[in-house]
Amino acid sequence: MFSFVATLALVLADPAELDRVLAKFVLADGRVRYAALRADLGPLTRYVESLAAAPPPFPSRQAELAYWINAYNAFVLHSMAAEYPDSKGRLSGLLGRANYFYRRKFRIAGQSRSLADIENNTIRKFGEPRIHFAIVCASVGCPWLAPEAYTGENLEALLEKRARLFFSQERNIRLEPGVVRLSAIFDWFKGDFPAGFVERYRPEAAGRKRKFVEWDWSLNDAP
Repeated sequence: MFSFVATLALVLADPAELDRVLAKFVLADGRVRYAALRADLGPLTRYVESLAAAPPPFPSRQAELAYWINAYNAFVLHSMAAEYPDSKGRLSGLLGRANYFYRRKFRIAGQSRSLADIENNTIRKFGEPRIHFAIVCASVGCPWLAPEAYTGENLEALLEKRARLFFSQERNIRLEPGVVRLSAIFDWFKGDFPAGFVERYRPEAAGRKRKFVEWDWSLNDAP
């Protein structure tokens, strides 16, 4: 039987609450209306604060991964919106990115953790390469943020949907004679992608030399 605290955490960390925020402030092209979100930050604040409590046992591995993807995206959204417009240049330099991803801490499951820690030591440990098209660091170079939350029930379908969208966009994969130009994700996290992963979505990339596109660190901001 769940304790009262665990049950309360389950209620408060409801992905439906995050889902409503995403549907309201994330555009179809993945950009975020940060100014509008800042003016109506209460629901996202409640969701982020609920993450500080240790979650109850997850009913499935899918539900657990969905929880961590949502948490990462919610922390990014909240911190960028709460400090907007000062946050617009946060990712533009190496020092700013180091401070934000490695030094800044967020409360989750009873611990203070950085975004890099959450990504590298929890989310990537699931061994699911498609998470790289689901977690979004708020830069233009990132995959488009999904306008809906992940759940145990929709995880597989939504991960596959976001992967197919990613591979359909020329900004992420561009075919040239003898060369395929890929998002830098495939350079930074090459060990996460099994052989043939790119060709699974774009068979015509087979046999081409890989080069990587320069990352755009500007904020994925929308009016």
